[in-house]
Parts: sequence; structure tokens; C-alpha cells
Amino acid sequence: METKRGFASRLGFIMSMAAFSIGIGNLWKFPYVVGNNGGGAFLMVYLIIVLIIGVPAFLIELTLGRSSQLSPIGGMRKLEGKKTGWSSIGWLGCVAIFIIVSYATMIVGGWTGGYIFKIVTGSLQGLTPDEIAGVFGSFCGDPIILAFAAVQAFLLWLCLVSGVKKGVEKVCSVLLPTLFVIMIILAIYANTLPGALDGLKWYVTPDFSAVTTDSIAAAATQVFFSIGIGMCCAFVYGSYIGKDSNLTQSVTLTAVLDTLVAVLAGLICVPALFAFNIEPTAGPSLIFITLPQLFNAMGSFGTIFGALFMICVFFAGFTSILGGSEALVATICDSRGWGRKKAATVIVVAQYLFSILFTLSFGSGAIAQIKVMGLGLFDFSDFIASLCMGLGALLMVVYVIRRWGFQKFQEEANAGATGPIRVYNWMKPYICIVFPVLLVVVIYWVVRMYV
Repeated sequence: METKRGFASRLGFIMSMAAFSIGIGNLWKFPYVVGNNGGGAFLMVYLIIVLIIGVPAFLIELTLGRSSQLSPIGGMRKLEGKKTGWSSIGWLGCVAIFIIVSYATMIVGGWTGGYIFKIVTGSLQGLTPDEIAGVFGSFCGDPIILAFAAVQAFLLWLCLVSGVKKGVEKVCSVLLPTLFVIMIILAIYANTLPGALDGLKWYVTPDFSAVTTDSIAAAATQVFFSIGIGMCCAFVYGSYIGKDSNLTQSVTLTAVLDTLVAVLAGLICVPALFAFNIEPTAGPSLIFITLPQLFNAMGSFGTIFGALFMICVFFAGFTSILGGSEALVATICDSRGWGRKKAATVIVVAQYLFSILFTLSFGSGAIAQIKVMGLGLFDFSDFIASLCMGLGALLMVVYVIRRWGFQKFQEEANAGATGPIRVYNWMKPYICIVFPVLLVVVIYWVVRMYV
């Protein structure tokens, strides 16, 4: 394991990588996507796509990073030995992660922080669904919410300037296990509620008649966002580890932990919603409008349940933002030669300013009226980020096929590998032929979803 550039331990590397992958998409988006796409059937489709797309793409990104020992822009130049168009892989990843981290800053620090405060103080109790929706609507541009986001931005800055070992690794190694403990407790409680069994059955029972092209597209998109494919973060984290690190095993563990949190989020939300006769198909409003109704229906324990769930959302979101921001800081330091403190300051301030822009796009002011390609500012930015992720992942696969070759990728991926989890020769047709075709299909689906 590298001592100058990298993590203090292999466990710290796995915790940090998993913490980056586990974000608000797992706790916010996954439950409502499951609800909108047939419950157990979608869950099975999702798990298959994690295996056939998520794991290979993440492994390829990590191997490129470890081979170059640099962030993606400089790393691709180093692998090629010159300035090259392949460095666009890094630029695409940086654009994607900057957009995602920017709007996540307001969702996690602002809205989630604000909701934790409102739930704990009881200001949401007794409100009707329409009144709760009004509370969420008033968040856009609210100075209090901007203040919560600013506090989170400062905490993020402290973690980044502390470095990888003392900042990123230490924070993730504490917050991730805490997240799991809280979620397991909430899942057990949710499934003991009267009527929760019907929700559990609906969640885990496949209804294959509900599997459509749209539901498969939703699963593929969710995998990209959830695991963090094509965001350049895995490339950077790969550059922090040495040849002795077991990449194939680490990627598998990361995918398992990421998927486990998503499944746990569903085990918390779906049975509890069924128990109180609330539809689990609420869509994006699930976490900020529908779940507060659930917390109110739970009575006195709803305050504790709601606060703990929102704390889980904050922990998951913060560690993901931390991982993405670390990738941007490393890219600037490697490309521009800046010090970590200067790079972290620029990144955090820029992300916070853009987060204000994104949150205002949900309001009723002039910014909310801006349309690009018929999409609002937030939706258009989300489309650009999704497109960059898909194209970046595809370019990495093409690079492995056309420049590295399968054998070089196999050697790099298996370096340090022990046990049966490794890249085998029989996987070559899949990686070189089937896999890039699947990525093209995913990119097509992404474009079709937005345009």
C-alpha cells in the first residue's frame, strides 16, 4: 500500500470507496424507483445490472487509475506518454462529478439538514400533506437552508484539507459503519409494524409483467449513479493504491455494500409506507414530502424514526460528496500543481455557489424559468452529468480494448488478487464485445429519458 499518496490501510480504502458510492441515490432515489417499477421485479433487474455493468465498469476505472498513479486527466496522458485525446475521459468525469456534487450539496446539507432540524423540533407535526409540500417548496432560496448548506461545505473543506488518510479515510471509516447500524435498526423496526408484511412481500416478490424497457433503463441509470461509474472518483482512488491491493475483491465488496444500503433503504421505506397505507410510488418527492407524512403517522416515535432516517441520508450524502470532491481536488493538484488547501477551497466554494443556483431552479423566480432543450436548469444539468458519465465509461472501455488490450487489463486487474474473484480469459468476449454494446444502449436510454 502506498504511504505517500494513498490510504493508510486496505480497509480504509474499501470504506472510502464504498462511502463514495453510497450516496443520496441509495436512500432517496432507490426506494421510489423501486416503487415506480414493480417492486421485486425491479430489484432483480437492478442486481443483475450491478453484476454485468456496474462491477466491470468500476473495475476498469480503478485499474486505469492504479496503473497511472495519477488522477484521470494526467493519468491518461501518462499512460499514453504524451498529450492525448484520451484525457477527455478525465474531463468528462470532472464535469459529471462537479454537477452532481454541486446539487447534492444543497440536497444533503441544505434540505436534509433543514428537515432534521424541523423533525427534531416538531415543526412538521400535525401538518397536512399539502402543508408539508408547501414547506418543501419554501426551501428554495430560504436563508436558513443556505446556512445549513454552508455549514456542510465548511465541514467538507475541513475534511479535504486534512488529506486522504486523516480526512477522507478517517471520516468514511466512522460514518459508514454508523450508517449501517442505524439503517439495520430502522429496517427491523419498520418490518415489525402492523401491516408491514404486505409491503415486504411486495418489495421482494418479482412481478415480471412490470419489467419494461423503461424499468430496465431506470435500473441501469440508477446503477451508474449509485456506484459512481464514469465520475473519475474510482480512477483517483485507484491511483492511491499499490500493486499489492486486491482490486477485484475490493470492487466486489464495494458493489455489495452499495447495493446493501439501497436494499436496506427499501426495507425501511416500503414496509413502513404500506403499514400506514401510504403509496410507495411517490417519485422524487418521497423523501421530503411523503416520508414526513409517515413520520407524523407514527406518533411520538415518528420523531425519532424520522430524525434517524434523515441522519442516514445526511451521512450517506456527505461521504459521497466527500469522495467526489476529493477526486476534483486530486485532479487539480495533479494537473495544475496546486496545493491541497488552495484546490479544496476553490472546489468547495464553487460547488456551494452552484448549489445555490440549482436550488433556485426549483423556485418560482427568474432562474426557475430558464429552459435549455426544453429542460429546467436542474434537469438539464442532470442530463449533462448522466451523459458525461456514460460517455466516460464507454471511452474507458474502448481504451482498454483498443490501446491496452484485454491481456494488459487482465494483468493489472489481477495484480494482488487472491482467491477466485479475478478476471479470467473466458471474460474477454464479454468485455471486448458485449460490454461496450451494453454501454451504448445505456447511453441511448439516458438520452431518451431526457430528450
